[in-house]
Parts: sequence; C-alpha cells; structure tokens
Amino acid sequence: MTDDSELRKLAGSADVVVFHSPVTDLGGLDERLEQSGRHWQAIEMGMGSSESREQFARLKAMTGRSTLPQIFVNGRFVGGLRQAEAQLPLTGPYPSAAGWMGYLGLLPFLAGALGVWFGPAWLAGWLAAYGAVILSFVGAIHWGLAMHRPAAAPEAFYASVTPALVGWVALLLPRLIGLPILAAGFIAWRIWEHRQPGDVLPRWFRRLRTVLTIGAVSALLIGWFALLPLTGRA
Repeated sequence: MTDDSELRKLAGSADVVVFHSPVTDLGGLDERLEQSGRHWQAIEMGMGSSESREQFARLKAMTGRSTLPQIFVNGRFVGGLRQAEAQLPLTGPYPSAAGWMGYLGLLPFLAGALGVWFGPAWLAGWLAAYGAVILSFVGAIHWGLAMHRPAAAPEAFYASVTPALVGWVALLLPRLIGLPILAAGFIAWRIWEHRQPGDVLPRWFRRLRTVLTIGAVSALLIGWFALLPLTGRA
C-alpha cells in the first residue's frame, strides 16, 4: 500500500511526473516532454486492483482533483494537461544541439571508412583511434550520470570505464582485429544501455544513441572490410 509520503516521493521523482490511467490521452504531452529534454516520468494508475484504487484516492485527497492526468513539476502539483502546458517550456535547443553534434560526430567515421578504401591503408589507424575516443566518451556519459544519482550502484561506475578499456585494447592490436573489436564494443554498450532503468536516460537520447551506434558500427565494419584479403584492398 502506498502511503502519503511515498506518493509525495513519487510526485517528486523527476522534473515532471505525470500520473495517468491506461486510457488517458496525453494529447502529445509525452512527445513534447521527450523533445524538450526534460527528465520526466509517467506513472500509470490502473483501477483494476484495490491497491490502485486506494492509491488514486490518496492522490485525489492530496491534489483536490478527481480526474487524470495529474501533473507535478519539481514536486509541485500544477493540474492537468492545460495547466501543465501553460507552465512548462517544452521546447529548447538542447535535444537539437545534441542531435546535430551527434550526427556531425559521424563524419570522421565516414571519412575514415572511405579513406581506408580509397586512400592509404594507414588511415585505418585514424579510424580506430577516433572509434576508441568515441567509445570512451559514451562510457563516460554514464560515469557522469552515476555521480549525480544519490545512491548509484558501484556497478554503474565499474561499467562506465569498460568502453575506454575496450578502446585501449583495440588500439594495441592490429587494425584487422582492432576495428571489429571496436564495433563489437559499440554494440555491446548499446545493449547494456538498453537494459538500464527507464529513468536513467531520456527516451530521445536512447533513440539518438541507437542511430549513432548504427552509424559508428557501420563505418568501422566498412573500414575493416577494406583490410580483408577477399573483400578489400589487402
């Protein structure tokens, strides 16, 4: 059973918390929250059990509102959809900036992959070096996230340095071996990210990471194919 203190804790668990039912029409608010880059959480309140009905009764008593959705901003109840949209700045440059920087970050991958095919073979070293740097970077994101979580598990810190170690090992090996190791590292790390709780990374960032991972892995494998005796220039 959820008491009032636990309900208030839920209401303050993210910048924006949306209590809704399984059939609530959010009017696109969820998509706009994703695009805004804000940390938000949706909490579904089904009415199929006595516990859920009691939780909703406590929520109504706390807010004085008898319908869903009920929306909290920074732990403070603001109302329903209309009131939330009036108070929330749901557009901002951060997701767009992250997207553009991410896509621009694929250009060195593309240049390196094409360079291995049409330029000197030593450009494979440039491609591998850039891949190792970016693999280290995506791991470091989670070190920073763990630092800002009050009770972050030690495993989050351990895992966040693994991509850097994989990149370092890949650079020590011949390019014919190092490039596929880097590609495997990107794939494995994206799978690890996907398994993290939903509140660790915003959905827009998860989607962006998937696209960028596909781009990075494709470039690394294209460069690797150029080094193979049967498919490349070797």
